[in-house]
Amino acid sequence: WICCTIIQELFDGLYCLSCRFCLLCGRFQHATPTRPENSPHKHNIPQYGAKVQSTNSPDTSPTLDLNDKKRVQEVLGTHLYYAWAIDSTALSVIGTIATQQANLTRTTMEAVTQLLNYCATHSNAIVRYCKRDMILHADSDTSYLSAPKG
Repeated sequence: WICCTIIQELFDGLYCLSCRFCLLCGRFQHATPTRPENSPHKHNIPQYGAKVQSTNSPDTSPTLDLNDKKRVQEVLGTHLYYAWAIDSTALSVIGTIATQQANLTRTTMEAVTQLLNYCATHSNAIVRYCKRDMILHADSDTSYLSAPKG
C-alpha cells in the first residue's frame, strides 16, 4: 500500500508531498533485496561505433501461469499510480512491461522483480512544490521512452 502525507507549508510557499511505498508489509509480500537495486529496468549495453543499435532478441522464455499474470497486473497497476503521483523514474519500465501483457514470460517476471527491488530500495520519495505566480498547463497524449514491440 502507499502511505501519502502532505506536509503543510514548511516556509513561504514550500509544500512537501511524501509517500512511503510499503512493499515489504504490503500485499505483494516482496522480501527486502540483499543488495540495493538502483535501476528500475535492465541496462542495455550500447554498441559503440555501430550506426544502428540492435534491439533485444525475441523472448523465448516460458510463459507465465494465470496467478503470475494476475500478480504482474496488480504490481503494474499499483506502481503506475505511485509513479504518476510521486516517483516518475519507473514510468518507462512500467510502460515496457505493460506492452508485454499479452504474452507474459519469465523474462517479464524478472523485470517485475527488478522493479519491486528498485521500489523497495528507494521507498521514501518526496515531491516538493513551491508556490509561484504562474499557471502550469500540461497535455499528455504521447508515448515517451516506449520500447518497440518485440
